[in-house]
Amino acid sequence: MNHTDRSEEYRIIPACEGSTYEELRSLWCEVFGDEPSYVDALYDNFGDEISGYAVVDAEGRVCSALSCYLCGYYEDRPVYVSYAICTREDMRGHGLGAMLTAYVKDRVTASGGISIVSPAEPSLEVFYARLGYEPWFMAAERAVMSPEFDEEEYEDYDEYDMDFGDEGDTGTFAPELELEQLSEEKYAKYREAFLSVRPHIELSDEMLRLVRAETAGGCGLYSINRGDAICAVSESDRGRVVLAELILNPVLQELSLDIDSEIASMLAVKFGAAETVYRMPGMGGCQSMAAGLSHAHADTDEDEFEAEYGEPYFGFPID
Repeated sequence: MNHTDRSEEYRIIPACEGSTYEELRSLWCEVFGDEPSYVDALYDNFGDEISGYAVVDAEGRVCSALSCYLCGYYEDRPVYVSYAICTREDMRGHGLGAMLTAYVKDRVTASGGISIVSPAEPSLEVFYARLGYEPWFMAAERAVMSPEFDEEEYEDYDEYDMDFGDEGDTGTFAPELELEQLSEEKYAKYREAFLSVRPHIELSDEMLRLVRAETAGGCGLYSINRGDAICAVSESDRGRVVLAELILNPVLQELSLDIDSEIASMLAVKFGAAETVYRMPGMGGCQSMAAGLSHAHADTDEDEFEAEYGEPYFGFPID
């Protein structure tokens, strides 16, 4: 897309401070329903590693905006997330969000970085593909029931949209799981060790702090059974426990293809929930699309690469 097609009507400017940032924050909150304090906290967390951009009209009003932050490194290249892409309701349908997203993508890739976006729904993959992105970072998303699930106890279980699966899917990995809450630094060490043979994004310190903030309120980052696995619990109630990611120790994973579901079902017991919904590295849906990586494995047969190392993994698009 040519960013200059509409240059007489609109221009793209930085939006990290002053009144332009305030308009970006206002538009963000209007579109996504977040509180201004959430946006401020995110910008404070990333500091110099986040930039805001806005499309403004001839009168200087913010019509569309996005925020771009450094989430980590992939193959030693910086990875930037374009996030909270939003357009004023009365300005939608003019291609402003697409113009801004493509502009930021080109800035990132021109500097040697990788630009990624996380489609909120599968239909957006077509939209981002037109801007030069391609599916890259994958994750499996699964749901398992607690082996102690009782339909009479959970009379309103239908509202939880549960996936019962086969009766044999709820075998017990251990009578009880031992959980240890981890700091983001210790979680990162486990994460890098467990993902060492899989292409993945190594998360920045700022991204890990964001993950910590997003898993607060009784949830958190955990080691399971002193290193059998790690998980990030982002939500927990009687209905379900939600894991932003579940990563197994590679040695343990080789023992059984079902160990992830066994651990997940016992986590439901541990948290007193009816089911566990979780993400983990592997075959599954597109978590994030990337630009600037088309030739990253030009010398490697793609099928052979994926068979040996698995699909590239991000793990924490904040969605």
